[in-house]
Amino acid sequence: MLSLLRSLSIWFSLVLYALSWSSHAQTLSIYCEEDRPLQFYDSEGKLTGMTVEIVQEIQKRTGNTDPIQVVPWARGLDKIDHNPNTLLFSMARTPERENSYQWIGPIMANIYGLYAKADSTLQVHNIEQAKNISLIGVYRDDIRDQTLTRLGFTNLDRASSNISSFKKLMMGRIAVYTDSQLGVESLAVASGFKPSDVKLIFELFKSELYIAASKATSPALVEKWNHALEDMKRDKTFARIQQKYLHTERNPKLHK
Repeated sequence: MLSLLRSLSIWFSLVLYALSWSSHAQTLSIYCEEDRPLQFYDSEGKLTGMTVEIVQEIQKRTGNTDPIQVVPWARGLDKIDHNPNTLLFSMARTPERENSYQWIGPIMANIYGLYAKADSTLQVHNIEQAKNISLIGVYRDDIRDQTLTRLGFTNLDRASSNISSFKKLMMGRIAVYTDSQLGVESLAVASGFKPSDVKLIFELFKSELYIAASKATSPALVEKWNHALEDMKRDKTFARIQQKYLHTERNPKLHK
C-alpha cells in the first residue's frame, strides 16, 4: 500500500511538472501581414519593419522564440478568431473589436485621411461632404472600412490589398484613397509612384495600433507581454526602434 501511494505521489508530481513546463514553454502562433514600413521583407528576404522589431524585442524579453508568420490580413483574422494562443499585429483597437480580443500595446498611433491625386481639384471640409464623394478606396475589413461603415458611408470601394486601391486611385477609378501619411508614402513607392503624386485633402480619424491576442490566449501571457512593452518604453528601446523607421519631427506623439 505504501509503495502504491509513493508511486501515485511520484506520478502526480510528474504531471504537475509537465503542466508547469507546458505553461512556461507555451507555443504561440504569431501572425502579421506585409505592410510597409511596419512589416515587410527587405532586399535580402528578411522580415523586418518597425512593428516586427517591437514584437521581436518583446519575444526576446519574455523568452519566446516562435516564428512570425506573414499571411494575408483575412487569413490572420481567421486564425486569431478560431485558435487559442494566437497573436496578430498590427491591429487597430476599435469598438467593434474591443471585446473580441485581448490587447498588447499600443505600439503606434495613426491619423487616417482621404488622399487624392496631386492634380485633383476635389475639396472636402467635413464628413458629410466626404459621404458624397463618388468612390472612396478602403482596405477590406480593416479599421478604415469598419470606421467609415459605422459612420454611414455607402460609397466605399473595398479592395483586398492597399496596393490595389492605390493603383485604382492613380488610374482614376476611385476619387480618393484612405490611409495614414506614413502608409501612403510607402505605398506610393511600392506601387511605382512618388509620394508627391498624391495629397491629403481631409483628415478623418486617429487610431492606435496594438498586438491583438485571441480570447483563449492566457491572460498571464498577455500581461507578461504588456509588461515587457512598458519596460521597452521606459528604457527607450521602443523610441530607438521607432526612430529607425519614422520621421520623429513629423510624428512627435508616437513616442508617448
